[in-house]
Amino acid sequence: MSKFNIFCQFLLILLTLSHCGVLSEAQDPLNQDLDDYHRYGDGQIRESVERSMEGKSSFMDLLGGGSGEKFKENIIYNVALDKISFMPLQSSDQLSGVITTEWFQTSNDLNNRIKLVIYVKDDIIDDSSLEVKVFKETFDGAKWNVSNQNSELAIKIKKSILDSAQELYIANEMS
Repeated sequence: MSKFNIFCQFLLILLTLSHCGVLSEAQDPLNQDLDDYHRYGDGQIRESVERSMEGKSSFMDLLGGGSGEKFKENIIYNVALDKISFMPLQSSDQLSGVITTEWFQTSNDLNNRIKLVIYVKDDIIDDSSLEVKVFKETFDGAKWNVSNQNSELAIKIKKSILDSAQELYIANEMS
């Protein structure tokens, strides 16, 4: 084999590995703010880096292996994230449309806590495109006990998300 063929194969392997994260730096989600401060300083550098990255695509996007157009501009997903932004997130995956929160309790009621799992099934704004599950636990003084799912609260959250998404969609269409 010629040196050129070996070089091309090496370059192809390097591009593949760099995209799947094998060669990337490991991230610590608990110290993300500290890592960002060390990397970007006081925020001005970070903003300039983010502005310079706007509109740029990765190598895989050029090949059609991008992040999935179905949920890329999903109003429902973004509204759902905004509505529950006061709760700590456990996970959020826009591609699959699943948002999961950590257990959350208010300072007024320390004996009850809730956890949300939101499934965005479609980007069309209707009742079947969104599913909200609310899990509740009650503290008995020694341990947390699972309570019944709060379907009334789940319906209220779902309605709030869909109503706000519909309002944003209409406002966007009118502009």
